[in-house]
Amino acid sequence: MKNRQIRVLLAAGIGILLMACTKSEFQLEGAMDPPAILRHIWNDYQENYGLFEVKQIDWDSVYKQHAEIVDAQSSPAELYREVTRMLASLNDRHVTLYPSSNPELPRWSIDLDSAGTYQVNEYNWAVVRDHYLTDYQAPSEVVQYARLAGNIGYIHLTDFDAPRKVYEKGLDMAFAALAESTALILDIRDNSGGYDPTSQYVAGRFATAAATYMTSRKKSGPGPDDFAETREWQVVPTGKRQFTKPILVLTTWSTASAAETFLLAMRTQAHVRQMGSITAGNFSDSPMWEAPNGWAYTISVGDYRAADGKSYEGIGLAPDIHLESRREDWVNQQDVVLEKAIELLQ
Repeated sequence: MKNRQIRVLLAAGIGILLMACTKSEFQLEGAMDPPAILRHIWNDYQENYGLFEVKQIDWDSVYKQHAEIVDAQSSPAELYREVTRMLASLNDRHVTLYPSSNPELPRWSIDLDSAGTYQVNEYNWAVVRDHYLTDYQAPSEVVQYARLAGNIGYIHLTDFDAPRKVYEKGLDMAFAALAESTALILDIRDNSGGYDPTSQYVAGRFATAAATYMTSRKKSGPGPDDFAETREWQVVPTGKRQFTKPILVLTTWSTASAAETFLLAMRTQAHVRQMGSITAGNFSDSPMWEAPNGWAYTISVGDYRAADGKSYEGIGLAPDIHLESRREDWVNQQDVVLEKAIELLQ
């Protein structure tokens, strides 16, 4: 879309030099009209969003509500207000608006504050590292491991964005160091996701047997039923060795995307339980589109479901053991969730 927009701008410029009103000029002027921008963004979601059926959203009705408010005289701030309200109806943390051509307007998503900043209140890595871990090692930014009280191992996975070999090396080192541990706490409370094939491989390092854990399908055309073939995902034991003793996986509302597909895989294993708070409810891939006014936005194009066919989009994965940290606990340098996990595994 961006290249096409540039070509239209060039054509308009040539028309001005020739002192003639070309068709391209009129098309560009119309495309920049606030109602046209709203319609353009709405239509991109209409054709590419993969979760209308899952979430039972009447997208036509949503559009009508906001189209009645936006007119040719609407300011960028007024258009921004209605676009973000329209997108908020999707209840999708993978949907983000980047109004780059209007720097006075902040990036928007349902999990960002009014300044466009993401606030994490349920987790404080520094408290965990400085007050609970011994023999702490960090072979990479995405894999850290240590020992906890009671001969329990600890592994912290910050995301699934790195190359697979980084996880392979880090987990090999962790498993060797924690070989005598009687149990493991796997901390993904601040893991915002990454690549699903990577999280699939990492889950295999903790698997005892193969299991189907997820299906996915992605939009392949503009029609509501235009989806590519459904893909079935399996977790299988991977790597040279696996850790298959009792595992507690710690989660929060910040556990999202590929961290949630990782959790779906982990939940198929009998020796694994989830503890903490419910996860984000964000599973789909979300590529980016651009409107003629330069605003960019991500669209969730996939329909991801657990092996039983249930979608957890906008819902999240509830823990087996529910316990949440409070802000005052972190201020007091205390991780109540980690402490309870240690107690349960001893």
